[in-house]
Amino acid sequence: MNPNEEKLLKDLRHHSNDHYPTLVPHPWFKEKFQPTFFYLDGHADLLLTVRALIYLSMRAINPELGSDDVMDRNEDEFIHQAMTIANRLMPVGEEALMDHLNLFYREEKKAKEEE
Repeated sequence: MNPNEEKLLKDLRHHSNDHYPTLVPHPWFKEKFQPTFFYLDGHADLLLTVRALIYLSMRAINPELGSDDVMDRNEDEFIHQAMTIANRLMPVGEEALMDHLNLFYREEKKAKEEE
């Protein structure tokens, strides 16, 4: 094993518990994954979340969308729901793993160029 591989394995062992897996294998669908931290309080929360995403998408496509007092009044809540979903789906700590792999490949490329 070359020194770069040894360093990579050492770094990966050291940081192996620094992150939570964002995606895990799906129990029923082979070759598919599901997010770990995406959860809802129930059907009402699911419907409100979908409504928020649809509303924000419609506003992004057409900012001049007809005004609806109920929707406009809840716009801040819709933005909050969309940001919560995005936050739950973002990888936590997996960036460090990618940094170690990137460093490994850069050092490997550099070593090959020096040969």
